[in-house]
Amino acid sequence: MKSSGMGERHNEGVVPDPGDNSDSYVQVPSPLLSVSSIQTESMGRDAVMECAGVTSPVPAEGGQDPLFMEGQRRLRENAEFSEPSSTEDWVRQAMVAMKMAPCDVCDVVEKSYPDHDSIEFWRSIEESSDFRTRCHKKFYKRMVLRFREVFPDEPALRNTRTMNFLKMLLHIEGTDDTVEVLFDKYIRVLKFFGPVKLQGNRCVLLQQLQLMIDKSLKYNSNAKKEKISWFAGDMSRQEAENRLSPEPRGTYLIRMSQNNADRGDFALSVKQNDVLYHIEIKVSENGQPLKALTQEPFSSCLVFQDKEYSSLVEIVEELKYGPVTVTDEEAETEIWCERICPGLPLNGVISGYKRTKART
Repeated sequence: MKSSGMGERHNEGVVPDPGDNSDSYVQVPSPLLSVSSIQTESMGRDAVMECAGVTSPVPAEGGQDPLFMEGQRRLRENAEFSEPSSTEDWVRQAMVAMKMAPCDVCDVVEKSYPDHDSIEFWRSIEESSDFRTRCHKKFYKRMVLRFREVFPDEPALRNTRTMNFLKMLLHIEGTDDTVEVLFDKYIRVLKFFGPVKLQGNRCVLLQQLQLMIDKSLKYNSNAKKEKISWFAGDMSRQEAENRLSPEPRGTYLIRMSQNNADRGDFALSVKQNDVLYHIEIKVSENGQPLKALTQEPFSSCLVFQDKEYSSLVEIVEELKYGPVTVTDEEAETEIWCERICPGLPLNGVISGYKRTKART
């Protein structure tokens, strides 16, 4: 097989194909490659580009692939870059470039929550070895370990109910070491409950979750011996209506709004006679994650019935002392929230009660 003159460009980053006994070459336009890189039997041009953090497999006409060269530029600007002297160095530095390459999805998610401490905390969690998902997936076990390192005095980390509550909010199941947390789910939880940042000697997020665990449990009117929570978690409007419809008047729940989840809004769903109402609990005009991120002590800056509250717990406490006023086209309606909706999906986690299989 003829080499078409490509062998004359060996020192410019053209590597002999180790899988071919002839004098043909595989063209890899990478300034990172040294002659010793001929040992990398399984890495062709596509693999090199993937490691460098670029995706286009087709070189641009009339020259080197601009996406590939952008990956090279990022690598050379990094402090860890040095001219590779071995295959191992080349692979390591290619992986550094890959790590710097932004994931489009993570970039969009990150920009939606402008809190530097929370983003840096995520980045500081030990990454997995899978370079395809390492930016937007982290092992839950490693996240908890990082929480303990950064917030060693945080009591919520020693509270099983609080940590199980966090897992439910992150939509993760299981207890083995391979359980993963997704970056977008992590950011979503922060929008509703607060940032991962130090205030006093506590983590704001975990402190807010602990507050929900401690204060959302109430005795229901029909079962004085049993405490249940009014918090329904991530629940759609339709599911809330399905749960409230068979219940008596005055039955209510509070859920995470699905329509305004990007802001961190909640909704109070309540039954009045045969009518179901969904009343917004919104962040303030300049609210989280802008105004709330600067409050000390932390406040969720929630607006309900034209009044600002620091937390959901504070809102529910006030529901005991007066009705909620709803204005429609016909008239104003006063609604009393008198009874917590039973059987909500997070009751077991918040109360600490778990069903177990009977022993045989």
